[in-house]
Amino acid sequence: MAEISVIMPVYNSAKYLRDAVESVLAQDFDDFELVLVDDGSTDGSGALCDDFADANPRVRALHKPNGGMCSARNYALDRIDSTYVAFCDNDDRYLSHLLRHNHHILAESGADCVYFGRQLAIYDATNVRPRVSVIAPPKYATLRGQEIRDHYDVARSGSDAVWACIYRREVIERAELRFDERLRHGCEDTIFTLSFLRHAQVIATNPQCYYLWMRRASHSSSFSVTDDFRLGYQTAVELECSLIENWHVADRLPDYCADRMARYLLNPLETVLMSGGRSFAQMLPVFRWLQEFFAPRARYFQGRLPLSRRVFCKLVLKGRFRAAYACMGAAGVYLAHTKRR
Repeated sequence: MAEISVIMPVYNSAKYLRDAVESVLAQDFDDFELVLVDDGSTDGSGALCDDFADANPRVRALHKPNGGMCSARNYALDRIDSTYVAFCDNDDRYLSHLLRHNHHILAESGADCVYFGRQLAIYDATNVRPRVSVIAPPKYATLRGQEIRDHYDVARSGSDAVWACIYRREVIERAELRFDERLRHGCEDTIFTLSFLRHAQVIATNPQCYYLWMRRASHSSSFSVTDDFRLGYQTAVELECSLIENWHVADRLPDYCADRMARYLLNPLETVLMSGGRSFAQMLPVFRWLQEFFAPRARYFQGRLPLSRRVFCKLVLKGRFRAAYACMGAAGVYLAHTKRR
């Protein structure tokens, strides 16, 4: 039995798969397995998975009909018996020491999970030089029991992505957590992360970056505002609001709640921009949907925000979409990546 199982769903990623796999195999930690789940690939990725498994005893290749990333992750979760579970996407990369450093934190703290930082390189539809950003917890911390609720801003300070965390598998199984297989275009990670948080007794945070997220409009599954994106997005926001309400987070941390809600509101708009959408007509249905969805949750926006974001959010919530569109750049939704249409 491996100490850590690294689950990597694979679908038509022959162009990027080798770099992703080699970044995991290069880790300076020995007691892990890499579980490649070929999700019905048609570009030769499945054969590459078998080649990796034949060449390295730490690699397992599983094959299944296409069902999406959530289905592939669940398929692997049903077939591992490790102490911990980590994730990697088939077009991203592990950075040095991810497994060793974070396993050490888990062992020392007894935590159910450890969140760490990630770097993001966004390639939009034009595939020009990427926009790079970093998200990471602010400090090393171990939160136990009530401390998770009292310091919710620290507990939620890293990325929502499951590959920015290592999880204790026992908690996943005890809580019967799995990914929602209806979702193929985003937010499934946020739902899993929030669901795990509800059951964790101890969590740890690590402010160092260990994961490189390569987000490409030409390859990523997270650049479309489809019906299942909306389902996942609304489920994630509702789950977050439930935690905020039940744990009385808004009373203690109003500024944090406002920032979290503003980020949620901005996300679908940036998703449209990254997929090449640019005109007001393309944005208008998304504006209307966001106004309808967030208006009943307007009280969570009451904390302090940077001026541009505060103005932008108010314009959307009040239905002043033309004005909101005009100030999107100032609010942090990056219009410069695509040409005006």
